[in-house]
Amino acid sequence: MKPLIGVTCNYGETTATVYNTYSRAVAAGGGLPMVLPDAGTGTLVETLDRLDGVLITGGGDIPPERYGDEKHPNAKLVTPERDAFDAMLLEELRKRELPTLGICYGIQALSVAFGGTLWQDIPDQLPEAIKHHRDRDKGEPRQLHMVRIEKGTQLHRILGVDRLETNSSHHQALREVPSPLRATAFCEADGIVEAVENPEHRFMLGIQWHPESLIDRALHLKLFEAFVAEASR
Repeated sequence: MKPLIGVTCNYGETTATVYNTYSRAVAAGGGLPMVLPDAGTGTLVETLDRLDGVLITGGGDIPPERYGDEKHPNAKLVTPERDAFDAMLLEELRKRELPTLGICYGIQALSVAFGGTLWQDIPDQLPEAIKHHRDRDKGEPRQLHMVRIEKGTQLHRILGVDRLETNSSHHQALREVPSPLRATAFCEADGIVEAVENPEHRFMLGIQWHPESLIDRALHLKLFEAFVAEASR
């Protein structure tokens, strides 16, 4: 049987939405995607007991009070419903050996859950950085740039390369990476953290770019294949 992968959503008071690219990437990697319901702590615990892995998808910005900061004027926060759900989810995932993959907002939520902090607005706080965000209203494509991958890391073993061209669609980034997480990839142009992993966990990766939109490229598909393969064990 294919491993069952829970996929998080952008939760609202009456809706739960997620881009199809995430589910399609899980399926392309060999898994069976299942959208996670927001139905309270008890339901979440029972659901996680039946899952083989969890994908934390992209979204808005994490409330800065979660990492001891004041809200930047350019921050666009996730809904209170998503914030509460993901905080509950990450608390459970820290206790479990359930394979976990966080993408964009997902890497940030993962880092904050372990005590990390964020740059709330790259253009304002890191003016020398390259452009990592895009203006959806203007129909801008995702920015492309190269990342450098640290040798000896799980990410390097999965991809088998030192450098990778990635897309980009974020205006926030990891600032302080907390233990036990380890930064494993960096933007070549400005040093912004592009990936983290937890060496104390069987599979817990955070990716700042959007590999789900690049599964037509073999290296990006490899991330989902490795994630699903670990979930199948």
